[in-house]
Amino acid sequence: MMMNINEGTRWVQQAEHDLEDAKYNREGGKHNLTCFLSQQAAEKAVKGYLYFRGAEDVWGHSLSDLCEDAKLFEMFFDTIKSEARQLDKYYEMTRYPEFLPGGTPSEAFEDADSARALELAGIVVEFVKVRVVA
Repeated sequence: MMMNINEGTRWVQQAEHDLEDAKYNREGGKHNLTCFLSQQAAEKAVKGYLYFRGAEDVWGHSLSDLCEDAKLFEMFFDTIKSEARQLDKYYEMTRYPEFLPGGTPSEAFEDADSARALELAGIVVEFVKVRVVA
């Protein structure tokens, strides 16, 4: 498999941008959006790693599954899988009321949630960044 450095770094750059957008939204009290963007940052970072390593079929949104795929290239992805998979819950629950027992996503998340999501996403993005070198 041939590495696709350009595609991988492009995805990781967007992951970094999403992480910055998540921080901005947290400052504005948009905690559900912060959680979602944190999940997106981590997802794009791991997808970027997979593209970087030459994977052709990169699909899905589950960080747990994406980390499993990344383990085919580097077993150390097992070390961040437990942190990354915690972000999976933010993919739909932060945007769609149907995934909540009551209320809306904008009411369901608070500062502690967005702080933790940012922390987890930061771990994943940094872990990937050191592995995707242009």
